[in-house]
Amino acid sequence: MNETSKVIDRFVFLEEQVNCYMENLLVDSPYHVLVYFEKQVNRYTSMLKEGKPYPASVENTLLHLIREYSSFVSLVKEYLKIKTTGGNYSSGDVMAESKS
Repeated sequence: MNETSKVIDRFVFLEEQVNCYMENLLVDSPYHVLVYFEKQVNRYTSMLKEGKPYPASVENTLLHLIREYSSFVSLVKEYLKIKTTGGNYSSGDVMAESKS
């Protein structure tokens, strides 16, 4: 597999993820998805930094959400980076490439 097809495969994966996030969050832009997850990470982080005594189960849940949402932020940022650096790939490109 050459480098271009690896990039296209990665982009298609990211595009599917971002489209799923947009659908679930009822937004129409990857930037809105990014803003949402960044706000959630900041919110949960500040809750833990406040120093309020939360039960261990709540702290563990918040830490899990922070890790998970941070990974979502990374995925969306990677998608936007590929999309804005000239990688105008889409799921259709893979289909067109596989037919040729």
